[in-house]
Amino acid sequence: MTPGRVIAGPGGGIPWDLPRDRAHFRAYTSGKWMLVGRKTYEEMEGWFGNRTPLILTRDPSFVAPVPSHRVVGSIFEAIELAKRNGIGELVISGGAEVYETALPYADRLVLTTVETEIESDIHFPECRDPENWTAIHREVWPSDEENDFEIILQILDRKSR
Repeated sequence: MTPGRVIAGPGGGIPWDLPRDRAHFRAYTSGKWMLVGRKTYEEMEGWFGNRTPLILTRDPSFVAPVPSHRVVGSIFEAIELAKRNGIGELVISGGAEVYETALPYADRLVLTTVETEIESDIHFPECRDPENWTAIHREVWPSDEENDFEIILQILDRKSR
């Protein structure tokens, strides 16, 4: 996201190409279950590899095109499905409505802030309880010949429930 919390361009899709951020995302999500909204899933189609997407949709007729990809109708269904399958971490991977719905249930935030400003109405939700989070890691990746913008990686853990 940008410092203004923009996560997608006006027409959707990630509005920057940052190999360092993409490599971090791929490494962090490798082998994990990911909750994504249907539109985000369709934007990422063919990308999942060794990740297991849970596709959150309001459309009860939606069928995942890949048998190992699963469709869920609510955040609760996704969390319960992950628990029943012994999954310790369900990575929430967008879009904006999915982040908004899942944020109250998150125990950890892994955030990258791209130091640029973009006009869009697609935002990461504002954290309503910032005092309940502790920063456990912060790393700055300067811009370089492959990455046009500085990126700040932060990991925050929820203090208590």
